[in-house]
Amino acid sequence: MLGRLLVALIVAACFAPTAARPMCRCHAVRVPRCADAEAKHRVTVRIALTVENGTVEVITQSGPYRVPVADLDGKTVLFLFMPKGEVFQGFLQEAIPGSVTVGAMQGAQATITTPAAFVAGEYELLLFVDVVPGGGLGPQRGDLAAFDNTGCDPTGVSVRVAVGCADATVELTNKHFIIF
Repeated sequence: MLGRLLVALIVAACFAPTAARPMCRCHAVRVPRCADAEAKHRVTVRIALTVENGTVEVITQSGPYRVPVADLDGKTVLFLFMPKGEVFQGFLQEAIPGSVTVGAMQGAQATITTPAAFVAGEYELLLFVDVVPGGGLGPQRGDLAAFDNTGCDPTGVSVRVAVGCADATVELTNKHFIIF
């Protein structure tokens, strides 16, 4: 009798529902409670590419590629922000109002600040450097585009930026860029 009870308990334990945890180790980012929840903040985007022998290494589908810094110097940087998880479909009215921003590379560096357009929360930064002459409103072959797939729920075409109760800064390095 005791043996059957023990076997029944073991079998029941094997088939009992367990607390399932997702495989992802992502934790939801908490939106901070700000004194003024509607206060809008600026985001400063810093591009800080590491230079080796006059070139910047970025990734491509076929491996690393070296872009001469001279090809970057003075080139236009265009970026915009979308709500968290949203992918830009080509319509500027989809972007966060006031977030479409233009700047210029200075060698392998750039620092560009948006107007105050962001309440506390997370946003998607879509950015490209117009390396190839004759560019338009979107990246073309040979331009640099920024992305980050290391966060939770990545879009694959943007960098997730968290804005708290004050102005925010995001720094993009070589690992954030691909050659388009």
